[in-house]
Amino acid sequence: MRGGAARTATTADRILGWATVVVGVVYSAFLVTPLLGARLDPARSYVSELAALDQPHGLVFRTVDAVVGLVVVAAALHVARGARVGAVRWAGAALGLFGVATLLDAAVPMACAPSADPACAAAEASRSALAFGVHEVSSVAANGAGILAVVLLAVARSRGRTAYQPASPLEGAMLVGLPLVAVPGLLVVLEETVGLGLDGVVGYVQRVQVLALSGVLVTVGLVVLRGSRWVRRRP
Repeated sequence: MRGGAARTATTADRILGWATVVVGVVYSAFLVTPLLGARLDPARSYVSELAALDQPHGLVFRTVDAVVGLVVVAAALHVARGARVGAVRWAGAALGLFGVATLLDAAVPMACAPSADPACAAAEASRSALAFGVHEVSSVAANGAGILAVVLLAVARSRGRTAYQPASPLEGAMLVGLPLVAVPGLLVVLEETVGLGLDGVVGYVQRVQVLALSGVLVTVGLVVLRGSRWVRRRP
């Protein structure tokens, strides 16, 4: 018989759970750019361009990335340390990688916004497909880590459920979030490397993914907040 229910939430669960929920919401800060008077075209620009060194509100978005990265790393360590299920420990590691990659995005931002600066765009276009910089590598790593974390958490949440039991709302949120993170992420990576002709809509594609990642972080925060560490395991 499989067993084990979520234990009572500790103070650490509540603190890190709420912090993760908050940074999950803050991660979608690009939604407020119209209020800041940002000049970047949302259809053609990447979200990371908002944090470029030549952008008027770049410091704000770099600070957001730094705070999100720090909280996610802390939450990932908390989840991995308390997990009794292997999938959850690996999910914690993936979340940690996402947090570290987000910190790198803040520490090594883009120098300029290619979508708004012809000279910057020309410099980007002259690079080979494999000539990725630190920022591009960290962005790809964050995408991959986010996808892996969602998969592992969904697997862990379903381990103690029989075929006749309905999926929990948290499982449903993770399974809905998976394609919304994975598909746009794959399209963005392919657009950056081999080119898919999505120049006119790539910004919207990436913003869908960022919103999905925000939802994933909020979901993880709610799970931690409830004190659930996926304690179910096979006897």
